[in-house]
Amino acid sequence: MLIDSHVHLQDKKFSRDLDRVLDRAEDAGIEWLVVIGDRIESSRKAVELARGHRSVSVVVGVHPHHADQFSPSELLELDKLSRHEGVVAIGEIGLDYHYPGFNSGRQKECFLAQAHLAARRELPLVLHCRDAYDDLLETIRRDERVPRRGIIHCFSGTHEQACAFIDMGFYLGIGGAITYPNGTALRELVGRVALERIVCETDAPYLPPQCKRGRRNEPSYMKHTIKALADLSGLSFQDAARITKANAVRVFDLPRRIDATLTYQIRKTLYLCITNRCTNDCYFCQRCSDYMVMGHFLQLGEEPEAQQLLDRIEDPQAYHEIVLSGLGEPTLRWDVCLETARRLKEQGSRVRLNTNGCGNLINGRNIIPEMAGLVDAVAINLVAHDQATYNRIGRPQDPDRAWGAMREFTTICKEYVPDVILTIIAVPEVDVEACRVLAEDQLEVRLRVREYCPNGYPRNRCAQLAQDLTKK
Repeated sequence: MLIDSHVHLQDKKFSRDLDRVLDRAEDAGIEWLVVIGDRIESSRKAVELARGHRSVSVVVGVHPHHADQFSPSELLELDKLSRHEGVVAIGEIGLDYHYPGFNSGRQKECFLAQAHLAARRELPLVLHCRDAYDDLLETIRRDERVPRRGIIHCFSGTHEQACAFIDMGFYLGIGGAITYPNGTALRELVGRVALERIVCETDAPYLPPQCKRGRRNEPSYMKHTIKALADLSGLSFQDAARITKANAVRVFDLPRRIDATLTYQIRKTLYLCITNRCTNDCYFCQRCSDYMVMGHFLQLGEEPEAQQLLDRIEDPQAYHEIVLSGLGEPTLRWDVCLETARRLKEQGSRVRLNTNGCGNLINGRNIIPEMAGLVDAVAINLVAHDQATYNRIGRPQDPDRAWGAMREFTTICKEYVPDVILTIIAVPEVDVEACRVLAEDQLEVRLRVREYCPNGYPRNRCAQLAQDLTKK
């Protein structure tokens, strides 16, 4: 199921067949549409449209093209419109220096007045920007009253500008332009940005995907953009759809919530959520924010038993690997891990354990021999290159023993498990090469380095936490 995060259904180009357009959107899997205003009148029409359609939310605002006509009375009208049920943001507002004769000062006044309204109403922003990215960034940086959350609609800036907006807390809106022959730079940029910071949009009736060029764009065409995002990210269509949907839900606080899951698939791997509890508290863990991983909501209400997990797996052999995992330390529930692994191995599955390596310390005994024949691979979170950095980043419950216990666990695992891997997130404090020496030369196991990127929350959240920890 998909969410079109930016569409102009109130446009006159949809006046004759809107119901058929909505039917085609539903048939294409579009479960929610966010209708965007660009003037007072179009914002008012969007509010009226939402009243008659339960799957429509609204964004109200005045586009920078109309900044010269923006007045205090229009701001008051926007304030009134923003209080209607279904209004989820202020936009599309921003700066546009593309056409000759633009008035940058007037555009900034119009933008800031509406951004301040968003702050008062506690709403995110939907930003329009064309040929003015650096100026818009600077305008936002200079004014603390501008909300640091929302979407940069139809993003076409540089990678550096994208990172700057992401650091502030914004998501990038990507639409049909990503499929255009001249969209190479945009495709390269999207390939470098985590999909967790992207939302999908059509901007219909404008900017149709390449395969529909020359036609009026509409929400049902969004599947072509999703496919392009999936191909660039190396993910399945379902993965890209789910992740971008979750991002839109998060930005707009949409009423369609994402249910918590006990099992979730990424590519050909199935992950089982054993627990959310952990003896470490790594600052980059999604438990620090919203429990979202690749569009999956992993905050458990109750911890599942082995049979509950197994009941969710229709065909264990459909997956390359099944992982005992979750946003937590699975060895805290070692009996569930063993029972689940035993049942999966009986059905011919490859089983992996994701762990912080403190299983022996947690259980008060050497649990590793019990993995023999049941666990094919163990991925252990090394966290850092030395104990002091490990303690700052991982914040273990037992800082005196956790680092040593993790290293000892790694060494013993090699005797019983065919494939042992150490993993790290390349956060700024970590010396990656020192980790490689420790893993490959000293402990004689493989090292997997995962990029440090915004996994569902702004990079500045991680940066601030890291800074706070360093000070301590």
